[in-house]
Amino acid sequence: MIKYDPERKTVFSPFDLKLNGNPTKCLLIFDDEIWEDFVLPNEKLETISVTNAYGRTFDTYRYIEVDGEKILLVYPTMGAAGSVCDTELLIASGIKTFVAFGTCGRLDKNIAKNTIILPTAAYREEGTSYHYLPDTNEIDVDESALEIAEKVFNDNDFVIKKGKIWTTDAVYRETFNKVKLMQDRGCIGVEMELSALLALAKYRDIKFTEFLIADDTVDGEAKEPLARRNEDIFNAAMEILNSIAS
Repeated sequence: MIKYDPERKTVFSPFDLKLNGNPTKCLLIFDDEIWEDFVLPNEKLETISVTNAYGRTFDTYRYIEVDGEKILLVYPTMGAAGSVCDTELLIASGIKTFVAFGTCGRLDKNIAKNTIILPTAAYREEGTSYHYLPDTNEIDVDESALEIAEKVFNDNDFVIKKGKIWTTDAVYRETFNKVKLMQDRGCIGVEMELSALLALAKYRDIKFTEFLIADDTVDGEAKEPLARRNEDIFNAAMEILNSIAS
């Protein structure tokens, strides 16, 4: 059992990556398809290499310039612990506002593939969040950011669904009994980072929201999949980021 300790003084602290241009906004892009097919081929995006305290260099950072402002695009480590470590470094480096997005498994076959899922809360079944916030079953999202995201997607004619998300560390231990339990508790999707990132955002007092792209389902299909609008998804994420930062 993890014991939450409210003491804020720690043995190690995240360090400043000294990002060029002192950006304050960041998209955390967990989606392979958008990163590989839309971000990487874009020659207009400036690539930067970041070196950590141990000398390891990462090439998973890009800049996009919008109205003269550099905005950071990051392909983060998957999973609760890794994504929180990455985000801690970015917060220490001056990032104050984050929008994250990626895919999630569907716990409701009546939600069509590629529907945009807007989380209302995350059910905590990972270990990282319990080091940042006291023990609770769920973590709520930022309601004002949720309202902004909902408006942006509605204005751009996306099919959206709001509901709770189950965050787990163990993708290969999603048993049928556990799926039924999470469905009964109101969860409509499952993924591996949200509850930990919400806990970090509350602990560090930064602006954060996340949306998800509905992907595989646990019990077959009830509807035809929707078209995947990758460029529109990226542009919507940018609009949400700039709106919640203002």
